[in-house]
Amino acid sequence: MEKRNSRSLDPLYKTIALTPSSFISKPTANRKLLVLDLNGTLVFRPKKYVKTSFAHDGASSARVRVVHPRTYMTPFREYLFHPQTKKWLDTMVWSSAQPHSVNDMIQHSFCDHQGELKAVWARDTLDLDPVAYNKKSATIKDLTKLWKAFPSHSAKSTLLVDDSTQKARLQPWNHIFVKEYGQAERRSDLDYLRKQNVSQESPGDKGNDHHDLDVSDLLGNMTLTPSVAKTSLASQFSSTGFDSILLAVIGILDVLKHQDNVSGWLRSGGIVLCGAEGVMGGVGGGIIGDRWFDTVHIVEWWANRGRAALAELNIEVVAGALTNR
Repeated sequence: MEKRNSRSLDPLYKTIALTPSSFISKPTANRKLLVLDLNGTLVFRPKKYVKTSFAHDGASSARVRVVHPRTYMTPFREYLFHPQTKKWLDTMVWSSAQPHSVNDMIQHSFCDHQGELKAVWARDTLDLDPVAYNKKSATIKDLTKLWKAFPSHSAKSTLLVDDSTQKARLQPWNHIFVKEYGQAERRSDLDYLRKQNVSQESPGDKGNDHHDLDVSDLLGNMTLTPSVAKTSLASQFSSTGFDSILLAVIGILDVLKHQDNVSGWLRSGGIVLCGAEGVMGGVGGGIIGDRWFDTVHIVEWWANRGRAALAELNIEVVAGALTNR
């Protein structure tokens, strides 16, 4: 069984994806391009609006939704733009949101690093007619458009991280399908943090009510020491803890930097097969793009791989997100 329906895929693309990936010892010899979605992937935007200035002179403004960065966005950002990572990785954003919303989400996600993005593409790059552009409609991110703009990259070097399989249907084997970060996931993070807070309270603090505290205000100081990242990749971190998808993506990237064919590695089941190694005794036949993130052991294997990668770069594993408005 192959991931989704491959009969309508471009024959050349299928040929590349059918080519097995090989290990490369020097990641700089085969640079990768990471294409990141925003809403639902890196951030959660509830239906709560505020006004923001978006013109250079500050004279123009638009209504944008409040932005809550995903848990572990801070170390994820630091990993992507670490000097050692930038030697082998180009990072860009491609979102189906309108430009002013994209700019706002980028400011909350990448902060001082936003100028280091290779490119920022928004809804105006999706070739939509005016009617579709101004209403919620299905969109597709055709990676061939990227490869024309950046000819040094191809299906062998490109990785799209997105919470939608629809957007990646033309190049499914270059896609890491991630669990959407929405209201339920954010609430779960906040509930877990409150439990951690209660367990750390002194007896005199038991009467304090944390119900109204924002998760981003509380998570900022929650860190894991580098020694945690050295834990066995197969160790069991709590399945009821913080959302760890971004740590898992770091782990996947740290493996893919040594592969010469991203599409070949993903098509062969790399995420599932590596993530199951030593944990579940192997789960042959895993199809990448399926809901790998629903298997706790696989997510945590990759998250621990991400923790180890962060430790190597001396990046703190900070659960906290950025401070919101």
